[in-house]
Amino acid sequence: MRFFTSSIVSRLGIVMMLCVGAGLYTATAAQAQGMFAPARKVNDRIITNYDVSQRIAFLELLNVGAADMRQEALSRLTEEAVQMDYARRKGLRVTSDEVSEGVAEFAARVELTAEEVLNVLAQGGVDLDSFRQFVSVGLLWRKIAEREFPGLVAVSDSDVARARDVAAIRGTTRVLISEIFLPSDPEFADAVGQIMDMIAAARSAEEFSAIAREFSLAGSRDQGGRLDWLPLENLPGNIAGPISAASPGEIIGPLELSGAFAYFQLRSRDSTRNIPADQIELTYKRLLLPGGRSEANLERVARIRAEVRSCAELGGFARDLSDDALSERTELQRNIPQSDAVELARLDRNEVSANTVEGNNLVVLMLCARELQFDDRPGTNQLRDILFDQWIGRMADVKLQELVADAEIRDY
Repeated sequence: MRFFTSSIVSRLGIVMMLCVGAGLYTATAAQAQGMFAPARKVNDRIITNYDVSQRIAFLELLNVGAADMRQEALSRLTEEAVQMDYARRKGLRVTSDEVSEGVAEFAARVELTAEEVLNVLAQGGVDLDSFRQFVSVGLLWRKIAEREFPGLVAVSDSDVARARDVAAIRGTTRVLISEIFLPSDPEFADAVGQIMDMIAAARSAEEFSAIAREFSLAGSRDQGGRLDWLPLENLPGNIAGPISAASPGEIIGPLELSGAFAYFQLRSRDSTRNIPADQIELTYKRLLLPGGRSEANLERVARIRAEVRSCAELGGFARDLSDDALSERTELQRNIPQSDAVELARLDRNEVSANTVEGNNLVVLMLCARELQFDDRPGTNQLRDILFDQWIGRMADVKLQELVADAEIRDY
């Protein structure tokens, strides 16, 4: 059983269910089916038909939908049975005062008083003792979680940072694309022109990938130009627009970026909900390496990828360069220059890109943070507490499923 979860409906939902009188089970109905006859035995505990009917009535008041309400009730009662057994083995118990506080907490979550909740349940055919038992088990399991799992959970600063990154890209339109970057240097014009003709003639993802593997300057060439899923809003408007309107397999380009011609092929699209680009803030570092795509610079980039694990460490590769070679920027997604935005879109925190040229400099970009900006954004400590509670909850769920799997269960 998962105590006090989001399955609890609003006060309006409960009142509406009472008004229509949907699916109310009474003690009389339970008696007609042999209400005290066993429905299931879990270890040494008996779940009766009356217990099942009570739980069905409770679930319907909570507006819990299930294809088989009896099976849903049995499943939840089975979980509670093994939770009670485990709490007993651990010597844990709850007092009547704690149960009363639990009832008040439950009521507050549906914006009712404890007395109002008890009246609603009584009108819905749910016995007070059944409800208090439900509350008791939830409190026992909370005690177990608080006692056994905190020592196994440590939320690091990187976990908090990653959670902020995830919040900035969760719930969005994602695209699966492949890319080809070609040099725009005049001395390569003839060769690049021939490659462009090949791209224009490509009719499949495989052909596009073969060209990328052979000719692309991007680091993705070894994967045939294939990138993992990218949030659409991470891309600059002149790229996001055509990609959002493209059909799978369609090629977009050439687009002229800093020091390169870029082509993109849409492979797939996955839409959920959009987060406006003006709410996503990026912090990143730019390192300008004189000499463009020289062999020495490419070797330096390889060393950066191998040795640098955070933005703070990138400065070591700027010691022999001018003071303005290394800079850090914090900008809203929509305000970032498109040549940087294209590269940053594919990066996770502390990853590096070096695909574009600015003047005679190879541009090395490292993403330091990608965060969602909104009013009342949780602070670091608050977010750490949220993550801690989530992880404890997951561990408790895993433990519960282990207990159910190990239990001796017999249906009648």
